This record gives sequence, structure tokens and C-alpha cells, in this order.
Amino acid sequence: MRALCTCRRLVIVLSALYLLCIVIATQKLYRLSNSNNIVAHVSRRNGPFLVEIWSKASIGDYLWGHILNGPSPTPNGPLMNSAQLTYKDINFSFKSGPGLVPASAPKNVTHLVIILNGRSEDKIEQARVWLDSMPAYEDLRTLAVILLGDEKCNNEWILPYLKKNGGSIDFVFVTYDSPLVDGESFYQWPLGVSVYRGFPNINPASLDLTYPREFTCNFLGTVYANSSRERLSKIINSSSRLQKECFMSGRDKWQPLESEQSRQLYLDTLLQSDLTLSPVGFNTECYRIYEALSLGSIPVVEDIMTPGGCDASSAASPLRLLKKMNAPMLYLKDWSQLEEVLESETLLSKEEKINRRKGAVRWYEEFKHSIKKIFVNVLRERWFDMRAD
Repeated sequence: MRALCTCRRLVIVLSALYLLCIVIATQKLYRLSNSNNIVAHVSRRNGPFLVEIWSKASIGDYLWGHILNGPSPTPNGPLMNSAQLTYKDINFSFKSGPGLVPASAPKNVTHLVIILNGRSEDKIEQARVWLDSMPAYEDLRTLAVILLGDEKCNNEWILPYLKKNGGSIDFVFVTYDSPLVDGESFYQWPLGVSVYRGFPNINPASLDLTYPREFTCNFLGTVYANSSRERLSKIINSSSRLQKECFMSGRDKWQPLESEQSRQLYLDTLLQSDLTLSPVGFNTECYRIYEALSLGSIPVVEDIMTPGGCDASSAASPLRLLKKMNAPMLYLKDWSQLEEVLESETLLSKEEKINRRKGAVRWYEEFKHSIKKIFVNVLRERWFDMRAD
């Protein structure tokens, strides 16, 4: 009987100790959680906030150099470049280069914007490697992606990586008229200029927009068989007037990079043309539109949807972002209307053309600033609980 009582007392003591441990642990967890909430609240209110930008696609250089106006990146380790920029209450840290891989990227990142290429299957596989590696970044709290999307808007591969679907991504900025754009998980992003081909960030103060331009219109680019570009080429070559007024330089094979000579020819031609012809490729949106506007040459664009999965349900498509922001462009449905466009040009005075050039350059600068505000405000609202400015 005495042994039984002793066992009962021992059980009671052990149970009391167990309950005491639970109470102590609960109090510690509560204090820790409350402390974290206080720290998070203070960080949201006070800033500044550190946001890493890791670029693995050419549009990353457009974001950093042309949209954010960040300084030129400098070498930082093997095959890696970096730069810093403070804008309002956010400190941006930019990294790029072939040496930037999941194994070499800093593991203590907390807020990350990663720029990925989803243009082709091989690029998508490389993007997947990055997104599959995100769980290894234990300090990562927020993740956004800027995606150079598929020209036919086939970007569904990224959906499982969204946080709402069990992944790591809070939201995505994606190029072209993707039907995924909803203002919550997806935002539309401009294609911009072809930084990867060496197109510079034009300083408007360096431009003389008052002198007469040599050409009414131009087209320089690859002429693919059975394409809109081939049709444009045939129409120009069949008209003596168009041949005289439009500078046309086509090539049969696409080249990924420009030589110094071909790049300068392109820049000079845009500067010498009142209009820049922009026939559709795989998508209506192309680098040429932004490049022409930056130099005061008005893009002449085919207002037609290209085949694929882009959003044709919107009345503003194609080019809905540019139309929403009232880009100064001329639209036509077929290149057979080009003669009429040139006829209208003869009715414009010198002063009207000069004002139009200045307006195009001014619009493009304001456009970049607007995209900058949209980008920063989305980060501030979604990540740091700060109201947009």
C-alpha cells in the first residue's frame, strides 16, 4: 500500500512539473511572438527597407538603369556586378551577371525581387531552378518576380509558384497583354528598350529635336518570310514615293547582338525619321516602339492581335498598357494604309512636327517615371504596409 501511495505522489509531481513546463513554454512563445509583431510594426513604420533585386534577364537592366535610374553596376565577385540605390524609404541592392546563381546568392535576403526570363522552354527551366531554390532562403519573407514573358502569353507554368498556391511568390510583373494580369497576383510590365542589344538610356537634354529630319519614315530589322515585315517591304518597294521617303534596311536572318556600326545606324535613322514603322512579330509589342519614342520618332503600329494566348477580350488590346497611358502612336490595320499616313504627314507644319517630337520624348520620360512609381508603390503597399505616395 505504501509503495502504491508513493507511486501516486510521484505521478502527481511529474504531472505538475509537465503542466508547469507547458505554461512556461507558452509564455515564452507568446512573448517572442508579441516581440516579433512589435518589431515588424516598427519596421513598417520607420524604414528604411532593404530590397534585393537579382537580375537574370535583360529587362532587369532596363528596370535598374532606365526605370529606377540606378548607377552603373560594378564588379562584385567572380562574374557578378552590383549597385546600390535609395529611393524614398527603400534601399535597393541590385545584383546581376552570370556568376549570380542560387549557390552564390546571399542566403540572408528578406525582401527579394528576382527578374527571370520565361521566353522559351530552356529559359523557363533556368527560371524554375531559381524558384525551386527559394525554400532554402530561410530569412526570405517576401518575393516578387519580374517576368520576361512568353510572346504568346503562355505563362501558366509560374502559377504553382505563387504563395496562394503553396509557393513563394507574392506577385508577378509580366510583359505583354497576359490574361493573368489581375492587379493582385499579376501586374503588367513594359517590354522597354533592347538593353541587351546596347540601346542607351537617352538623355532628352542631349537631343536636338528642331532640325528637319531626312526621312518621313523608317524600318530596320529582320524580314521574315510570310510575315508582316515581308508585306511591308513589298509595299515600300512597289512605290517610288515610299522608297524615296522611307529608309528601309532589312536582313534575312535575326542577329542577337548589334555591331557598333549597325547600332549607330539604327540610332541615327530613328533620329532622322519622323515616323518609325513597327510591323508585328510574334507579338504586337516590341522594343522598337519604346526606342522610337525615346528619340522623338512616332511609332506606326499595326493595331492587330497576334496569334496565341494573349488577352483579346480587352477592348484596349493589343498594347493595352501603352494605350492606357496614351502613348503618342499612329495605328493602322494594314500596311496598305501607309500611303495615306504619309499623305497626312505633308499637312503638318515644321512647328507641328517639332512639337510632336518633343511631346513623344516628354511622354516617354513621364512613362518611365510612372512605371517607377507603380513598381515602388506596389512594394510599399504589399510588403511594408505603407500607403502609396
